[in-house]
Amino acid sequence: LGPPQTPRAPQNSPQEVEFLSSSLAQLKVVQTKFVEAKECLNVLHKGNEGKDLLVPLTSSMYVPGKLQDTRTVLVDVGTGYYVEK
Repeated sequence: LGPPQTPRAPQNSPQEVEFLSSSLAQLKVVQTKFVEAKECLNVLHKGNEGKDLLVPLTSSMYVPGKLQDTRTVLVDVGTGYYVEK
């Protein structure tokens, strides 16, 4: 740090640490969701077509369904947008 920045460094440091800690926590949540999604995709193979499953309507409500097509999925890419893959 140069001389003009040195006096502000101690004040900014706790804020920066808090910001980085928060960002790291958010990244860990996203990583966990990604790993869970990857594990769920492992059951999408021809041998499981026609099998019963639970379809989430909300985070705590599910309805029964059957796995019909293992070749395509809808991917939530954020802000209400979905992509068929």
